[in-house]
Amino acid sequence: MRVAILATGWAGFNDAACRKLAARGVELLVVTEGDVADTAYENLGIASYARSHVWSGAPADGEITRVLTDFAPDAVLMHSWHFGPYREAIKAVPAGTLRVLWMDNVWRNVPKQWLGRAVAPWWVRSIFDAVMVPSDRTEFFARRLGFAEGEVIRGSLSADTGVFGSGPRTGDEIAGRRRFVAGLRLVHHKGADVLAAAYRTYRATSPDPWDLDVAGLGPMASDFAGIEGVRMLGFQQPAELAELMRTSSCLVLPSRIDPYGVVLHEAAVSGLPIVTTYQVGAAPFFVQDGQNGWTVPSDDAGRLAAAMGRISAAGPERLGAMSDVSRRLGARLTSAGWAQNMHEQLTWRLADLRG
Repeated sequence: MRVAILATGWAGFNDAACRKLAARGVELLVVTEGDVADTAYENLGIASYARSHVWSGAPADGEITRVLTDFAPDAVLMHSWHFGPYREAIKAVPAGTLRVLWMDNVWRNVPKQWLGRAVAPWWVRSIFDAVMVPSDRTEFFARRLGFAEGEVIRGSLSADTGVFGSGPRTGDEIAGRRRFVAGLRLVHHKGADVLAAAYRTYRATSPDPWDLDVAGLGPMASDFAGIEGVRMLGFQQPAELAELMRTSSCLVLPSRIDPYGVVLHEAAVSGLPIVTTYQVGAAPFFVQDGQNGWTVPSDDAGRLAAAMGRISAAGPERLGAMSDVSRRLGARLTSAGWAQNMHEQLTWRLADLRG
């Protein structure tokens, strides 16, 4: 089987999952934008398991179509239905090619989404045979675009469980670390400014505050300037972030809008309690309120600070119990499991498409 992926960026978790897919005998082509803002992945080594085509700025006219036609895929997975060169390319594939939309957006009831729903019969359903989604929230949006129940491939995202993860952690060890960790792009929709404000409040009101490690790049890095207890680490490669999580006490993700948030899965398999917002799509899957953390309203620094205070005051026994719950929730998805499901789904759907 030959599978082409038209991506809008390539992260460590994409790399890990597709390595597993290639190991199952699938020939891969990865087409992706290089130099994505506020990321700095190194040594992903796509060429070791796939053919690749990396573009920057904007592809030349017909460039993506030629690359895709030369590869002659059995299936094409496309990250975005809006990007013109990818739409042009996927419309050019011959009959009998399975065309799959790989989406993670959630329904937010905004005008742009209502417009997308109105034009979906022509703009989306005329192009794609199926849709891949990571969560029930994204499936709800996909169904509103006209995809039927049987046209949905579920479980489309997984953390790199070969890099992220931890054995059982004791409450004493977690409490002894005394560190929150935040892994995020330092931009508005990720709530970087909310985190900075919340940590200021937490630091001022907690009798024995933990420190905060911030792993990420972006224009809002300056919001953390001068805050006592904050360590700015910049962008961390997957192995570095995985080790940071194994030596931290709790993940904080304050996003205003975050369609999924693979970092929650990374934190869960690392045995971390988690504080996040309702607007993170993966929150229902990896956070059970009161059991392994809390989900708070977005854009509310006060409630975020209060949840951080509850975590640091929880004590070793409860922190150990939270860690156990996180690890059990995180264990439901793996990179290898993603590859197995994807291989099987594409095989079944190709057989149906080709009769």
